[in-house]
Amino acid sequence: MIVATSNHDSFWWARKRGAIFIHMESTFPVSAGAQPDTYGTVLATAYDGLATLYSGGAIGACKHWGVSHISAGEAALFVGAGAAAECLEPVRRGVRCHILDSSPAMLRRAHRRLHRSKHEGHVQFHLGDARALPTHKMYDAVVVHFFLNTFCQQSMPRVLASLLTHLRPGGLLVLADFAPVSPGTETATAGSFWQTLYHDLPMHLFSQWTGSDVHPPHDLPAVACSLGATLVAQRTFRVARIGPAWFGSWVMNK
Repeated sequence: MIVATSNHDSFWWARKRGAIFIHMESTFPVSAGAQPDTYGTVLATAYDGLATLYSGGAIGACKHWGVSHISAGEAALFVGAGAAAECLEPVRRGVRCHILDSSPAMLRRAHRRLHRSKHEGHVQFHLGDARALPTHKMYDAVVVHFFLNTFCQQSMPRVLASLLTHLRPGGLLVLADFAPVSPGTETATAGSFWQTLYHDLPMHLFSQWTGSDVHPPHDLPAVACSLGATLVAQRTFRVARIGPAWFGSWVMNK
């Protein structure tokens, strides 16, 4: 059983009589007007399975590839990490992981996963808004997986710019999301139509459930470069390993 106790916004966890008690501290504030939980237990439980089914495993693959570049001993902020499957391998290697999400249900699932692996004691769980991080919080790596896609084209660069201010000089920005659409030739234009359609279907569904923005596919590496980041490594991932390369992961240096 999981029980939440209230005292602002950041999670720490303790076990008592078979229950996991969640206590909140005010380190990562929730923005004014934010909903208590836009995901809820149902979507939080189904999310990973839906992502795997939709992408044929590509979403999970690009998340795991990106975090393999983070070194042991470094402090990494995982923004909008949800159930945090991609945190297991870095934690085992000695990365100091900070998991930030605005959904209590997602953070509960993240804790359960890390508790089963007996690594929850090496992770800090934070409930809060990525747009309202305390200015003094700095990290060696900022990991942003399929989070910026919840913001429109006008808001997304501002959110990414804000996250970059929490990255130490020389630190890594690790991105994973839908690959940019590259229209050009007639064949590429036809491909971009189907890529955009593939991108838009879950976006509209999640917008109805969570209130996230609806927008065309972002070009995350281009926006990150315009904000002063430098591309270090990149890789695309095919839908179900044999389909089109519609997902990407980018490792960037500040």
